[in-house]
Amino acid sequence: MKLGLFGYGVIGRGVYTLVENLTKRYDVEMVKVFDLPIKKEILGDKLVTDIYDIINDEDIKIVVEVLGGHDLPYEVISGCLKKGKSVITANKEVVSMHLEEFINLAHQNNCSFCFEASAGGGIPVIRPLIDNIKVNDVNDIFGILNGTTNYILTKMDDEGLSFEDALALAKKNGFAEANPTADLEGLDIVRKINILSSLAYRGNICNDDIYHYGITGVTKQILDDIKSRGYVLKFVAASHRDGNDVTIRVEPTMVPNGHPLSAVKNEFNAVLFTGSTNDTLEFYGKGAGSIPTATAIVSDLVSILENRAYIGYRNENKLVVNQKTNVCAKYYVIDKEDKVSIRMDMSDEELLASKFYARIL
Repeated sequence: MKLGLFGYGVIGRGVYTLVENLTKRYDVEMVKVFDLPIKKEILGDKLVTDIYDIINDEDIKIVVEVLGGHDLPYEVISGCLKKGKSVITANKEVVSMHLEEFINLAHQNNCSFCFEASAGGGIPVIRPLIDNIKVNDVNDIFGILNGTTNYILTKMDDEGLSFEDALALAKKNGFAEANPTADLEGLDIVRKINILSSLAYRGNICNDDIYHYGITGVTKQILDDIKSRGYVLKFVAASHRDGNDVTIRVEPTMVPNGHPLSAVKNEFNAVLFTGSTNDTLEFYGKGAGSIPTATAIVSDLVSILENRAYIGYRNENKLVVNQKTNVCAKYYVIDKEDKVSIRMDMSDEELLASKFYARIL
């Protein structure tokens, strides 16, 4: 089976290496890699600099897309699916925006669309969720879905690092991008919780409808105060469905000591699904790093090779997201004068007007 790879960055190199090792068990070969001309010295004749050299190659049956961004990956994924090529991607931005379209294209052209690495990094959550909702109504999703920010908060809390030093260490160790804005402001988590919620609730959700508040205002003093109250601060995505009404929020959250998420540290992630028949399922693993993400991608490849990659999804519910103006929850709030208070039933406008806030579980 001949494969094509779009993107030879940190994750792409991991995928390339794992695929080479896979050839001992499966008849697969990475024959073309799309990237910039500067990669010629590394890739030799396998390098192509035009995406259509892969899209139009009838011998290539499966492609992996790890380019990042939206426009070019969208062109790549939709173009390959229309040609009947199975596609594997880790791109949460493009998947969260075009999930239904891509799955329908795959069904129409008798190929597969797989995106395990787009929601949990190295944690296998997509496949278990899809299998589970066939017999179980999942109405709550709760988790730490970004390894970069969890790493930063852990280093600040456990080792006393400043926010800036923890971020620099995350970049040095390959857990943070050169521009980490999407991670720090919660946009990365928004996309991931969108994908999980859309699948679980069988409906389309728009990223712009998901409330998010970032962690750039966190200080060591805030973490120490939260710790003295018996909590640990985590950057959490919470999604709840009640009929077609859906509430999804991404925000700093005070998790009590002893809660399953309180012990999730460094680049590790965890997600909890609560359903109607089996209560709560917990998934835990590395959410950042090239090899964990590449492992999830190559696991999707193996699923395709073994003919078990079909993903069924129907947009059958008209979901309404975040229509309530006040949040029925307790919040730790620091106002502009640095006064700390515990508040209830605050509007988003009031929360955003504060210097810093965190939801309290």
